[in-house]
Amino acid sequence: MRFASLSALFAICLFAVPAYAAQVYIDAGDDLYPRLDTFYVPVRIDTQGACMNAVDVVVSYDPQELMVHDVAIGNSIITLWAEKPTVERSEGGAELGRVHFSGGVPGGYCGRVAGDPGTSGVLVELVMRGVPQALAIGEMSTTTLFLMPETAVYRNDGTGEVLDHTLLGAELTLVQTEGTPQDVWASDVESDTIAPELFEITFVKGPSVGNRKSYVVFNTVDKQSGMSHYEILETDPDRFGLLKWFPRESLWTKAESPYVLRDQRLHSKILVKAVDRKGNERVVTYEPPVSIATELTNPYVVVVLALGLVLIAILVLAVLLVVRALRRKGVTGDTEQTENNVDAAHEEVHKAPQQEYYDE
Repeated sequence: MRFASLSALFAICLFAVPAYAAQVYIDAGDDLYPRLDTFYVPVRIDTQGACMNAVDVVVSYDPQELMVHDVAIGNSIITLWAEKPTVERSEGGAELGRVHFSGGVPGGYCGRVAGDPGTSGVLVELVMRGVPQALAIGEMSTTTLFLMPETAVYRNDGTGEVLDHTLLGAELTLVQTEGTPQDVWASDVESDTIAPELFEITFVKGPSVGNRKSYVVFNTVDKQSGMSHYEILETDPDRFGLLKWFPRESLWTKAESPYVLRDQRLHSKILVKAVDRKGNERVVTYEPPVSIATELTNPYVVVVLALGLVLIAILVLAVLLVVRALRRKGVTGDTEQTENNVDAAHEEVHKAPQQEYYDE
């Protein structure tokens, strides 16, 4: 009886303990951070053998001690951003001490692959520095970064369910130093000479974005300074296909993916420019598939076809006029020849009796 009770208790405990408990944590390390230097603080995930495909993360910090200069995403495992990292601010621009971001990993992320030398499970890297304070050289202070309870990790099983997870913040120690502050972030951006990675433009026809319009999806990463923004150019959104092959630089506009096309008749080539924080650019071109019906409704094609038909009609008319003229000329010539033959016959008739009379 006791054995049965222990077995039942073991079974209850077994099923009560989550099979996996992913951990989202702030990797502050054990180093001292010079208060006025700019430094990286990674936010990572360890899936503990589980597979996730999306996260929604909120980081909290004391804005009286720390400021977030930027958020680097070049090393992130997230490739599709529902909301890029945002430093929440008041209407006056003051930091509120919260950073929020959410995004997904197409195909899922199940942890670091064996043999991969890359950094493990980076979600974002907070680019931070201490708030200047009147402290003596060598004086230290500590401050804590938290992961808020609304942080969530989602299973990669198509259910959209939240994966069991734990949250682990970190304590930073800031020390007052003398000398010129070091800005590793500015140095990394300045040394970036590599354009964002090559990417593809995917054409989609609604209603995936809430309507039946055509749109394009695009995404890339920059491993050095990180992505700044995207720009898009439709070569001929308003000119009826007449300038399809002649891009106009003035039409470059900032854009986000997914991007609903202005040219819903698909007469334009689409150019997407990815720009990193240093200003390096990569441009990818895409030409949407055009059906015969769409192509025939292209005003440029209609004009060309109309001019072609007019030209053909003029040529046919000219040929008919020439043929008619030639026929008329042929009939006139035959009539004149016939009349000449008749006159000659009459002359012969009149001459014949006279000849006989003189012979007699």
